[in-house]
Amino acid sequence: MLTRRHLITAGAGLALGGSGLALAHAMAQAIGGRYGLPHGTVNGICLPPALRWNEQWVPDAVQRFRAAAGRDVEELAGLGGATRLHELGVPEGDLPELAESAASRPGNRANPRPATPAEIEELLRSVF
Repeated sequence: MLTRRHLITAGAGLALGGSGLALAHAMAQAIGGRYGLPHGTVNGICLPPALRWNEQWVPDAVQRFRAAAGRDVEELAGLGGATRLHELGVPEGDLPELAESAASRPGNRANPRPATPAEIEELLRSVF
């Protein structure tokens, strides 16, 4: 029997799945999943470079997102505490493997232009 909690959880999953979380979420899943890091914090770190990347391909959508946020996205990301991957203990030597993992995730494939592992590694290094 489905409870109210099940329905809410399913609805949240559908909303997240349809929201186009894309590249930032793929990067955060790869990192957070490997090290057991706080999902929101890692998403906050990964969002600014993913937005910069996506701005090349869908500038109007990124500008609408920035306007809706009402504040600088990097400033908002900083509210989660850490703003760099090394602050969370992510080893620099793991960045290539993390980039490879992120590139293969559904979020990256759903991105306006999927990023290659090398491109994702560059994005991760920008927030290392």
